Amino acid sequence: MINKLESIKKGLILEDNVYCVIPFDDYNSHYLGINNDYQIALLIKSINIDKKRYVNFKGRNLKILFDRESAINNQGVNENDRFTILHLMSDKRNIQNYFLDICELLLKNIGDYPKIENVHKELENVKEIFLNLNKNKLKQELGLWGELFLISLQNNKEKAISSWHLNSKDRLDFNSGKIKVEVKTTLSNERKHIFKLNQLRNHYKENVLVCSIMTAEIENGISIINLIDVISKNIKPVVKLKLLNKISSVLGNELLTMNFRCFDKRSALESILIYDSKEIPAIDQDCFSDQISNIVFTSNLTKSLSKNVDIKKLIF
Repeated sequence: MINKLESIKKGLILEDNVYCVIPFDDYNSHYLGINNDYQIALLIKSINIDKKRYVNFKGRNLKILFDRESAINNQGVNENDRFTILHLMSDKRNIQNYFLDICELLLKNIGDYPKIENVHKELENVKEIFLNLNKNKLKQELGLWGELFLISLQNNKEKAISSWHLNSKDRLDFNSGKIKVEVKTTLSNERKHIFKLNQLRNHYKENVLVCSIMTAEIENGISIINLIDVISKNIKPVVKLKLLNKISSVLGNELLTMNFRCFDKRSALESILIYDSKEIPAIDQDCFSDQISNIVFTSNLTKSLSKNVDIKKLIF
């Protein structure tokens, strides 16, 4: 789509703030545009009967202008209309392609001629995704791979995604309200994992499950990107947008430049076990003063008693 747009733009001399546009896929009211600086933009035609006003947004890679009168060149004809504009301020092809993927999901969520309040609501996730591209990575690749691998196995993937907690302040990886799960993934041939004490022992009365995965790095394995594709096949576009938002919050500025490693799906499937957190060797909370925190240790689960559960129905 970008190549087609660039081809049409060649030879055209546009005035400033004018976009040369083509329809975005089969939509009647939305366009992909390009300006004189060869920066691309999504132009969304929305309904704003009550003349609602929203605060514009400007980040390092993306700016959003709500319900703005804009000039476009559509098949050689100059027109003026009002659009909400997502203007990408990057000429890097990998960021442009990522932008198109996000736009495709966004438009599937809002459809043709959406109400502007719905556009504003859906753009919150888009803003977060592009803000995350300026942040540092929060989690190591193997840990993220293990969590996505568990999501990919779930019958209810949408529930698993909504239960997935990635804030650095969260103690556990998944919390559906009914079940709490911490995922640990190792490349070791021993079932050893690193825990924080408050993940296994604390003063709250709660049932926490630990999902232990053992795998290996192999050339023909599956990567984080492969797992995202598997998960995305059977979820709604609005949930996929939330999934991409969460992943971007973890990988940050490495998302579009990272050389993703591949891990062994078969060994992960054969080795995955679930434990009650109370069955895992840990230090007793009462051994430490309340003034001591951030206690971390390695625990060997080899002799711990695992639970007999249906992995596909773990998060519900």
